[in-house]
Amino acid sequence: MELKRRIAFLWALIMGGFAIHSLADLMPLFWSEDISISNVGAAPAGMLVFMMAVSYLIPVAGILCVLYSSSKAASVINAALAVFTGLFCIAHMAELVNEFNPVQLVILPVMAAVGVLLAADSIKAARKSCS
Repeated sequence: MELKRRIAFLWALIMGGFAIHSLADLMPLFWSEDISISNVGAAPAGMLVFMMAVSYLIPVAGILCVLYSSSKAASVINAALAVFTGLFCIAHMAELVNEFNPVQLVILPVMAAVGVLLAADSIKAARKSCS
C-alpha cells in the first residue's frame, strides 16, 4: 500500500478505535446498568473539547495534511500530530494499570500499536518529503 494511503488508513483506524472505545463504555446501558461517574458531577467543558480534538479534529487534520498537500510543512505537521496521537494512546493505555477495565483491555493496546505504526510511517513520510 502506498505510504500516504497507509497513513490515512491508520488515521481512520485511530478514529474508529476512539469511537469503539467510547461505545464499549456505553454497552452496559443495554442491560439498564448505570454508567455515570457519580463523584465527578458535570463533565468539564475543557475535557470534552480536548477529547473531541484528540478523537476527531487531530485525525482529520492529519488525513487532510497527508492526502491534500505535498508540502514539507504539511508532512511535518502530520508527523507531529501522529507522534502526539501515538503517545496519547500509549499514555491512555497505561491508565489500565491504575483502573483495570477488561473491556478496554482489548481496545487500548491495539490503539497504542496503531498509534506507534502511524507515528513511524508519518515520520518516514516526513523524512522522505524533506530530502
